[in-house]
Amino acid sequence: MLNLMSGLKVISVFLLVISSVCAQENKYTRKNKAAKIIQYSTDKCYSRSIIFRDSVVYTGNSDGSLYSTNLKTETSRNLMANKKFEEMRDLEFSNDFLFGMQSGTFGLLAKADSSKFIEFVTPASSMWIGTFLDGMDFYGQTGFIMGDPKEGFFSLYKSEDGGVSWLPCEGKIENYEGEAGFAASGTTVHVMDDSTFIFVSGGKKSRFFKSTDKGKTWKITSLPYMTSESSGAFSICMISDQIGVIVGGDYANPDLCLNTCFYTDDGGEFWINAEEQTRGYRSCVIEANGVFYACGTSGIDYSTDNGVTWKMFAHGNYFSMCTDNNSLYATIPNGSFQIFDLIQKK
Repeated sequence: MLNLMSGLKVISVFLLVISSVCAQENKYTRKNKAAKIIQYSTDKCYSRSIIFRDSVVYTGNSDGSLYSTNLKTETSRNLMANKKFEEMRDLEFSNDFLFGMQSGTFGLLAKADSSKFIEFVTPASSMWIGTFLDGMDFYGQTGFIMGDPKEGFFSLYKSEDGGVSWLPCEGKIENYEGEAGFAASGTTVHVMDDSTFIFVSGGKKSRFFKSTDKGKTWKITSLPYMTSESSGAFSICMISDQIGVIVGGDYANPDLCLNTCFYTDDGGEFWINAEEQTRGYRSCVIEANGVFYACGTSGIDYSTDNGVTWKMFAHGNYFSMCTDNNSLYATIPNGSFQIFDLIQKK
């Protein structure tokens, strides 16, 4: 009798979980509309960073170009024409200016407005020479950049004037052997407010880092990713001080659906393995209208329960994503991006 009762309790809990997931899923609706493809460049480039503002999509590309695509006219132009720039892996707005981040032999930013390149931005000192930058973010005038370790410490910089000038963060973080950042989509860093910086690392050690005093002190949590040079956290999206999602996996084994996604509901104190994983390695995660989207080499997945479970959204090879109120923009090979309708709440 006791075994029977225990079995009934397990079944009841299982049915309750299934019912809760179904109820959550029924709050959202999706149009079954084919994605539109826009080609902004005839060169064989691809974009690891994409951002939207005022009906214009901006893409920072593998050949160092920075394209603006007007969605109303579907015309594109390279804002970096005749400018020498290595691979661009992140784009962020600070006030009315757009910054493109160079990832290569040395750190460099390109500053532009909506129509033209303005200038290159480098620190007053030589601290970015030999620094591979992984990601940047802004909140108002406050900016934060993370780069790969140099001399045993992560390269961490902050700006308090909207990206005009940069200084090293006071708090030093020693890296483990084989630990660094992944500049897969420019989303390894996040500025939550004017004093809170967040970033993630990967490789032979993967960790979550959070500072609430502009990089003076850091709180660190280990992430349970597999330990290899190609594994770890590739992207983070925090939608509040408490709720967030980290995606990644192993880019050398992109179809491996194990330890690809973790979520938190306590601000990063603990990270919990997703009950239903994404369909393999994911390089970028973003959120819109209460829905998380994660993309990678095998497609795009979505979650309506803050990263606990994931379902298929699209097939294909995707690098990075951004959204507006109604659409999802996802970069693909051959100088192109796709436009999808967002999943909406009913």
